[in-house]
Amino acid sequence: MSPRPDAGAAALELRGVGHDYRGREGTVPALQGVDLSVERGEHLVVVGPSGSGKSTLLRLVAGFHRPSRGAVTVDGAPVRGPGPDRGVVFQQPTLFPWLSVLANVEFGLRMAGMRREERRERAMRQLELVGLADTARMRTYELSGGMRQRVAIARALAPDPGIVLMDEPFGALDALTRERMQEELRDLWRLTGKTLVFITHDVDEAVYLGTRIVVLSARPGRIVLDESSDLPRLDDPRADSAFTRRRELITEAVRAAAGVSA
Repeated sequence: MSPRPDAGAAALELRGVGHDYRGREGTVPALQGVDLSVERGEHLVVVGPSGSGKSTLLRLVAGFHRPSRGAVTVDGAPVRGPGPDRGVVFQQPTLFPWLSVLANVEFGLRMAGMRREERRERAMRQLELVGLADTARMRTYELSGGMRQRVAIARALAPDPGIVLMDEPFGALDALTRERMQEELRDLWRLTGKTLVFITHDVDEAVYLGTRIVVLSARPGRIVLDESSDLPRLDDPRADSAFTRRRELITEAVRAAAGVSA
């Protein structure tokens, strides 16, 4: 299991975070002045217009990049690079097609030096959690897109991270598979209690999944709306009239951030 974090520290904090990219035509600001504190077990969804810095924010938390300004901390400790305390799921499941499903889930544990028996037991537990224990011996190319993404989620959960980061993980799926994956993720969140940071451009998805929704402005991304929600705790959030009201609120905020008039 992961070490027990300091009970007084937030799971994740960004303080005065800004980030610039350097290109052929000079410096391009992606984020500016982002202050954010995420509590343990929170399900944070970040939305915003294209180019607002949503994925950049996630990469900074993952440790793939260092912020140009400000600080990112996890459990009170500065983020200096990727680590097992943060699992990452991308839009496309980056799996190894020559390995079995089980070996893909085990991969990070094997790289960390975990004994074979222990890592196999842990990997099988994660596959059971995402409903894929019966595919353990299959190759990933034999699975559907939704099943491959569930393997990617199992792999991200295998090291028992405190935080799971998801960058539009259902964006490439068809509508029905996407809706089913949203339902499964919500159930998984209830079972594990993990802190989640979820990037999406889909307002319905944000309202359905987020116990907290942050809207970023157009580049450079700044927080223009920070809204808490109890809807994901309901059995059928979309049937609640509050779902429509919150969807309209978030849609209006995203359109305003993109400079689109009603």
